Amino acid sequence: MKYFLVVMIIVGNLYGVVSISPVEIGDNPGFKGEVDGALDTKRGNTDSDSYTASMKLTYDNNVSYVVWSELSFTYGEASGVKNANKTFAHIRYIHKLKKNLDWEAFVQSQSNEFTKVDERLLGGGDLRIHVHSNRLGTLYFGVGGFFEYITYTTSIDPNENNVRASIYGAYKKAFTQETELSYLLYYQPKMTNFNDYILLNILELKVLVYKQLFIHFNINYREDSRPAIGVKSLDISQTTSFSYTF
Repeated sequence: MKYFLVVMIIVGNLYGVVSISPVEIGDNPGFKGEVDGALDTKRGNTDSDSYTASMKLTYDNNVSYVVWSELSFTYGEASGVKNANKTFAHIRYIHKLKKNLDWEAFVQSQSNEFTKVDERLLGGGDLRIHVHSNRLGTLYFGVGGFFEYITYTTSIDPNENNVRASIYGAYKKAFTQETELSYLLYYQPKMTNFNDYILLNILELKVLVYKQLFIHFNINYREDSRPAIGVKSLDISQTTSFSYTF
């Protein structure tokens, strides 16, 4: 277990992804992993390449806690000009307090050349309530906060040290053993100015293709009310990718 945590921390500082389907204690006891990849290549009237890769590692002791890390990077070019270059890392520890109540602690690192974020580091925690229905699925609600440090790739944007609230809702429903729908909503306002906020919406459909191979259809909507100078506040993306679990 100690070795696993060391690996999670080291790798987690390299790459990362946002978690879509919420993790529950006892869902997958022991050590589990998942790798995900997408490749989009076009030639002819349009020359472009886009690469996305991610990895998820989870350890579930099946009684009181689960620890997981999600890691990813994206790179793209169009007509020889770079148009995407970002990384994301997230490590989270979830500990059961009562049947439907958990506490969580997390750290995160990310960068995005095209939103001028050189590095965004954060750490914090929250309480999570979840309600399960065999017919309707599982609903989650979390509230907490985190400290945030941001450096930018430009000299005109000053470094930031912020304290933000973290409020999220999540939902997942397995329609069959082969199909699962997940939704995640994050609202992260700055504690000293609620007009400065980050809003994230992610909807994902996960479908089993063969044995441990899955296909993911993902829609992502992100809003940063106070981005770097010259950067748009909205980002919307749709991705299709494959994953393999082990």
